Amino acid sequence: MRKPFVGMAAIALAGCAGYAWLVAPPTAAACGGVFLRSMWQDVRRPSLAYEQTLLIHDADRGREHFIRQVAFRASTESFGFVVPTPTRPEVSKVDGDPIERMRAMFPFRALDDDRKGEGLRTGSGGGVAPRGGGVEVLEQKKVGSFTAFVLSASDPSALAGWLTKHGLTSSRQTDAWLAHFVQLHFFYVAMRYDPPVADPKQAAETRAEIVRFSFDTPLPYYPYFEPAPFDASHTSESRMAEIWFVSQRPAVPVALSKQGDAARWVRPFVEGRSYTYGVRADLERALRNDRGLLPGGELGIQGFVDQKSSRQGFGDVLFLPKTPVTWDAATRQRIAPLLPVLDPSLADGAMGVQP
Repeated sequence: MRKPFVGMAAIALAGCAGYAWLVAPPTAAACGGVFLRSMWQDVRRPSLAYEQTLLIHDADRGREHFIRQVAFRASTESFGFVVPTPTRPEVSKVDGDPIERMRAMFPFRALDDDRKGEGLRTGSGGGVAPRGGGVEVLEQKKVGSFTAFVLSASDPSALAGWLTKHGLTSSRQTDAWLAHFVQLHFFYVAMRYDPPVADPKQAAETRAEIVRFSFDTPLPYYPYFEPAPFDASHTSESRMAEIWFVSQRPAVPVALSKQGDAARWVRPFVEGRSYTYGVRADLERALRNDRGLLPGGELGIQGFVDQKSSRQGFGDVLFLPKTPVTWDAATRQRIAPLLPVLDPSLADGAMGVQP
């Protein structure tokens, strides 16, 4: 029974508004997935150290388009990464470079005044639980330089085994990470890169492709939770994330932060100025052939940056309404499946499971 948590979250999130901004670290990262590879100790391992994401959410239809620039150091070996989504995703390559145009048209600008004490209200994304046992491959397609596998899974061991069988070797740390999302009944996109040539010189090059993950969710979801590092030497890599959030309704990103035995909701990103009024024309120019992804109505753009040196202790991010809202019974039912994102103890049989 999840309804009681809705009321609890309303009180707790509103209560954290006065201090959440104090714990938003001044340095941060972002990946939204995890690289899987047999040679973790290789210093030339692929990297998403610089992440740029355009998140478009249609608040009226409950549809999210998660557009990410996948910048990586090329490799002579096959490698891949996994992105969890709350409902079955559609995966597609994005032509052109809308991310670069977003940076030019809507650069991050720091807030002049301190508005970090604004109230938070309850809310969570929704999902449809995968059915069946083991691992089911729902779709396989070529997306740029990657082969994308859309998966559902009800058995963490089976999912880890499937990844290993298909050249995406997992580890004890990533197996625990995958088990967390199996418990939440999430879907997965496994992206496998197969190098076209085995030229060590080309392996040193940095490449970038833009991929879109689209899925249904009443509130925006941002994959942020990461597995524990393989070893201490992999925790200090310089990382940065830039995020553009586009929707008809302004929102506040919230994540569960667990430090030791203490857990609380925090704002994991630093928020910049918003762009409003008449931004649709510029957004359409930025997206070009993908401008049909934009929702109807008046749109706003919120900019965020993240520069943490480590994400350990942080769960995934939900974007909650910035202004007070009252959920009706139907809405509460739709958002209930993602309540465990902010309180993992609500996952089916997951008491004690923490991000």
